[in-house]
Amino acid sequence: MQGIATFSLMFSLGLAYVINPIDDSLFFKALDGIISGIYGKEVLDELNNSAVAGMLVGLFAGTLFVFLSMNKKVYNYSILFLFTFSSLVFLADIMNYDSFPYQVTQQLFLWFWIGLPIFVGIIGIWQDYIGNQIVAAFLVLVMPLGLSGNTNEQIYPILGFVFSFMLYIELSYGHTRYSRLARVMHYSREYETVLQWFLVTLVITLALTTGLTSIAFLFHDFLSGLLPYSFRNSIEFNTIYGQALSVMVFFMIWAVVQTLFSRGYLARQVED
Repeated sequence: MQGIATFSLMFSLGLAYVINPIDDSLFFKALDGIISGIYGKEVLDELNNSAVAGMLVGLFAGTLFVFLSMNKKVYNYSILFLFTFSSLVFLADIMNYDSFPYQVTQQLFLWFWIGLPIFVGIIGIWQDYIGNQIVAAFLVLVMPLGLSGNTNEQIYPILGFVFSFMLYIELSYGHTRYSRLARVMHYSREYETVLQWFLVTLVITLALTTGLTSIAFLFHDFLSGLLPYSFRNSIEFNTIYGQALSVMVFFMIWAVVQTLFSRGYLARQVED
């Protein structure tokens, strides 16, 4: 479960950068502005901002962190060394100490920031830290976010992202929750029933999420056939903003239908 959650996290981050290129990311544009203000020159533009390299560095750093944390003394010394080394590199950059190969470390730091969700997520998955799992999920959603938007032409990468992202959330949290439950139930028959229920719920959740996302994006084309000619051929409707509004309208309708169904179901349960 932990291994599948780790690969799902990496796959979702990779697809997020396929959907939203890293050069258009608002996060990295802000980071580039901050670093350029500190050093007085364009630093990130001179470096390799490969998302694949960043994910591999994040995977390596997260795995190394998990292994080091098994020994508290080694972990403390490693953190102290890393903090001291990072401070020396930063000071050498500020003081223009050219004898220090700081361009290599800048490249590594950039790749580390790209792979930061992987680093944080691996710690949360393998050490059962729910806070790290939430932070990693938040970073996967926020870091690649840009202003270019998405259209129906990217429906397959979007569905792949939704599927892998939901699989990471369900499996990472599920392992944390059910591993604690296993210590209480001692792997009894009831525990096997709970695991079967979890797997069935997981399959239904993934199917519903992927299906609703695909329908929401296709709802824009369906809606264009119902609207007046002047509206469906307007500039506003045929841009990313029109697509986003169509998705919002679909999920609003879905929420209303779901609420009505839930109220009706609860009313019948009370009457019975």
